[in-house]
Amino acid sequence: MLALFHGLLGFVALNLLAWGALKLLPEDPITSTYGDRPFGQVYPGRTRDEVRELLRETWTRPAVWEPFTDSRERRYEGRYVNVHRAGFRLSRGGAPWPLDPARANVFVFGGSTTFGYGVADDETIVSAIQAALDERLGAGKTACYNFGRGAYYSSPERILFEELLAQGAVPRVAVFQDGLNEFAFGAPFLSTTLRRHVNTPLAGAFGTLLEELPVSRLIARAKAKKTPRRSEAELAAAFDDAPVLDARLDRYWTNRRLIAAAAGAWGVKPLFVWLPAPTYRYDLRYHLFADLDFDKNNYSRFGYARMAERLQREPAGADFVWAADLQDGVREPLYVDQVHFTAAFSRRIGSAVAASLLERGLLP
Repeated sequence: MLALFHGLLGFVALNLLAWGALKLLPEDPITSTYGDRPFGQVYPGRTRDEVRELLRETWTRPAVWEPFTDSRERRYEGRYVNVHRAGFRLSRGGAPWPLDPARANVFVFGGSTTFGYGVADDETIVSAIQAALDERLGAGKTACYNFGRGAYYSSPERILFEELLAQGAVPRVAVFQDGLNEFAFGAPFLSTTLRRHVNTPLAGAFGTLLEELPVSRLIARAKAKKTPRRSEAELAAAFDDAPVLDARLDRYWTNRRLIAAAAGAWGVKPLFVWLPAPTYRYDLRYHLFADLDFDKNNYSRFGYARMAERLQREPAGADFVWAADLQDGVREPLYVDQVHFTAAFSRRIGSAVAASLLERGLLP
């Protein structure tokens, strides 16, 4: 009994020490994952403390559960990152909620690259779309809403779009920005956790408790550092998986049809954008994080090529924009971490999307 008491006492003391370490050590998840990097190249004009605060606001907002879509970005108010209670990130121009029917409202869906992980509210792709539209059409004519969410791909985006329509939030245009996550995720973000809690409730609760202990979180932080990038042969063997890649492309094609059908029923004009990814047509010598492994994002290295081939066989139509080549030939850093765009590259992408909206007659 005495040994058990001392064991419990030691366990509590260890977690208290770990809790103190987590509080005292500045939490910069990018540095802890990738090591120190020349961040000035991707954050020009920002001090290291400002970059650290931006990264903290980006990465320390755990997702919250949401019916049907599985997860959503948590409501948040920060210096650089602000998420509205309705689930969208604030953008340049301050789009109102509920919608203003006098404006041409544009909903933009996508994953963390659309949300803008690693950049401020006014530096995201959606803010760049808003700025370009304001310049062409005049301020106050349009309102762009950033419904990008971490780990989203075409399936959760379709469900979120349908849920917003069901709630009466009907935009004039809906933009769906995909690519990287289409290959990285076979199921929604919280699927594994929810399956564990439903199928084995007691074991699931105990596992979650262990994961949330301070000592477990401290160990996870220490293990977060990525491993060196694998050889070309190793990457091909692990990720050039035709059945998996084709199945996820089939899923994307199906979701596009379903989204287009729902949009048509509600009088919404859709636009589908295939975003760049670092492993496709980009010179990785200019990527600050390319020496480390891309893990599940290695799928895009092979999936994008298959997508390009498929578009040759099955033209996607006037509602599709292939933006994956925007980085081709660019010899400068375009990513603030392994996969998320810099503010400068976000502006370039956003300008291209805005031009597509106007050239294809979707706006005004």
